[in-house]
Amino acid sequence: MCAIIGMLGGMPSREKFKKARDTMTHRGPDDAGLYYHPEEGVALGHRRLSIIDLSRAGRQPFSSDCGNFHIVFNGEIYNYKELRKELSSSYRFKTKTDTEVLVAAYKRWGVRSLSRLRGMFAFALWDKEKRSLLVARDRLGIKPLYYRAAKDNFCFSSEIKGILAVTDVPRAMNTRSILDYLSYRYPLGESTFFKGIDSLLPGHYLIIKQGTRPRRFRYWELSVITEKQDPGEEAVLRTTEQLLKETVASHMVSDVPVGAYLSGGIDSSLLVAIMAAHSSKPVKTFAVGFEEKEFNEFSYARLVAKKIKSEHHELLMNGNEYLNLLPSVIRFKDAPLHVPNEVPLYALSRELKKYITVVLSGEGADELFGGYGRIFRSGDDFLRMCNLATDTEKTLHRNLHARYGANFPKTIVAHVLRHYPYTRAGETKSLLNPDIFNLTERDILNEKFFEEEFSSVSTLHPSEQIIHFFQRVHLLGILHRLDTATMGASVEGRVPYIDHALVEYISALPLRYKMRWKSEKDRRRARFLNAEQISDIHDTTKYLLRTLAAPFLPEKIIHRAKKGFPVPLDRWLGGKLNVAAKELLLSQSALSRQLYNQKVLREWLSYSYTSSGLPRGRNIWALLNIELWMQEYRITL
Repeated sequence: MCAIIGMLGGMPSREKFKKARDTMTHRGPDDAGLYYHPEEGVALGHRRLSIIDLSRAGRQPFSSDCGNFHIVFNGEIYNYKELRKELSSSYRFKTKTDTEVLVAAYKRWGVRSLSRLRGMFAFALWDKEKRSLLVARDRLGIKPLYYRAAKDNFCFSSEIKGILAVTDVPRAMNTRSILDYLSYRYPLGESTFFKGIDSLLPGHYLIIKQGTRPRRFRYWELSVITEKQDPGEEAVLRTTEQLLKETVASHMVSDVPVGAYLSGGIDSSLLVAIMAAHSSKPVKTFAVGFEEKEFNEFSYARLVAKKIKSEHHELLMNGNEYLNLLPSVIRFKDAPLHVPNEVPLYALSRELKKYITVVLSGEGADELFGGYGRIFRSGDDFLRMCNLATDTEKTLHRNLHARYGANFPKTIVAHVLRHYPYTRAGETKSLLNPDIFNLTERDILNEKFFEEEFSSVSTLHPSEQIIHFFQRVHLLGILHRLDTATMGASVEGRVPYIDHALVEYISALPLRYKMRWKSEKDRRRARFLNAEQISDIHDTTKYLLRTLAAPFLPEKIIHRAKKGFPVPLDRWLGGKLNVAAKELLLSQSALSRQLYNQKVLREWLSYSYTSSGLPRGRNIWALLNIELWMQEYRITL
């Protein structure tokens, strides 16, 4: 795992470029390399975290056997040994690295090599002969890659701070991304929080030649399969188990110690159980929790650790520790944080670095196997609301009105936008300064983006449309969270559930393998209930994953309802940390002050967290993030 950076055209000095590269030393503390050639108009930089082939033979930037191709690469290619065997007849390998396999694959197949790779990656390859730069990102966006395309130069980097350090891009706020953040916790699409800097979309690559604008191409996207094929439960279980064991085994390959996060939920618990079956030594597992006992899951993690006989470690945090670490994690991410648990995840990564360098994590299981039950099951509600005029059942009417109000949404997008935003459009509109954000609620919610996303899946059942959206869009924020938390601590995070072969197989299965009625009686009862009243009560979420886990895990773990990774924000920000939040956000020197209606901001900050209303902890937390980010980068509008 590494940091990469590069420029084509507009060459900076060697020293300036090296300093930009070294802003990301945390991503690669073990080694550094440089390909700096003003006569070619190109510079490539690399910082290395040694994982496979610890010798210096695989130093980057890496050059091909013919000397024409030069690459900087961040990630892991899990099928590199198979590819190496296939390529060995036409390429003289001098190292055992997956980096060299990547170069050899490109030399033989060109951009078609991207479809042969199985792994997580972001890389740039300079073709000296053609004076052309290829920049590519993995299929699902596990590894980040940012870029700035200016009139006379192109710059890319693993982190935005690298681009800021080597170019003259203004540190100006992308106000569209701030709106997305308040609504959804992350920028949508290729936007970042910085105006003029974009994120390369998953499954895409760029071709850049000097003096021309980048051309963007898509090499992979998740298929939309309307007619699902069902090979039968026995076959599905057998194939899924085989794929899952295969991907876990490949993700455990490393020349440095490997371990896993263990929350005690079904996702991480099944991973560590499979890891234990593949390991001759006890697996090292790690959990984090808070002093507030109802906000840690230590008892569940210990139950799994005891079952699989892991070497288990725990970290306990309090509110002051959390607040003190918040600016550091924002600095690693170059952005306001996605979710509150990024801070404890970073703290745990920093702790586990004492024992391991590679950690496996359960990201993606909810999006893939159907874990967000109330949201995914609400697709049934949407269908029933569309047909409610012909349904005279009063109980159903009453329950749907209780969940969705008097005015039912007319489109699937309108339905999703009732649930997905973390702050309602009306609340966001009242909070923001109308002189800067004079927008309709439709614009605030970026409704056009959702319409474009859902238009491509309109032939699917509404629940499957929502699942597909979560896999394409929501998952990106989750993966970015893990990348920040791990790489900030010089740890490589791997996500076995996001192996593209597994994703493609599970996505092609019928919905019943993700959500399944507990019994025929439960199905009949659910006929008159809304999704909130159904999920985890009358149905089983992640049915396929829970069934696979049954031989490996205690029953108490298998049947646990989803809890997520809760952080006691309402308690902290309504109590001992409320003063700190007020001092930061209401200060006359607050950089974010101009963004808000000060009267509404004061109301939010004085909100009674012990009242019967809706707590505002997560809203205040988001505003703290914006202010700390603006301070760190001296952001202007």
